[in-house]
Amino acid sequence: MPGWARAVCSVSAGTLTPETGREVIRHAAAVHGGTHLLRWRSCDVTHEDVTDHRDALVPTALWHLLTRIDVDQAWPTGTTLEHLHDDARVTIAEPGTEISVYGYSRTAPPRLQWGFFNAATGIAVVDDAEADRIATVFQPEAGALFLQRQVAAVQSERRRWGV
Repeated sequence: MPGWARAVCSVSAGTLTPETGREVIRHAAAVHGGTHLLRWRSCDVTHEDVTDHRDALVPTALWHLLTRIDVDQAWPTGTTLEHLHDDARVTIAEPGTEISVYGYSRTAPPRLQWGFFNAATGIAVVDDAEADRIATVFQPEAGALFLQRQVAAVQSERRRWGV
């Protein structure tokens, strides 16, 4: 069983340990973006000389990047997927970043996810443990409350553990 899967099992068993924290950080820092297709419901957008029209099917990772640039306007025009992934890696690795585990409230049943939130940058990274990928990188308006409001959210003791 891969280490990240053992981490999921340890949380299911009610144990959140420094070893679990280290394994989750290691796994999430690899930043595997989603590749399944989502329908782009916003306006036509051009990114890296390719225009995606409204209702086009685009890979998940690109959908999130376009949303961060063109809808949220949280990242500047010209931001690449690699830049967004770099921001995710930095957020995950930063010792001051809070780590929470929770059930994602918009799925039934709730999916197990790890959330990383850095208050200094306002950046959150969501690692979908069940899908084995980074679900999204964004700047939630509610800040850390976004993670705390999810189903059965538990915050790690990262600072005390030194991970």
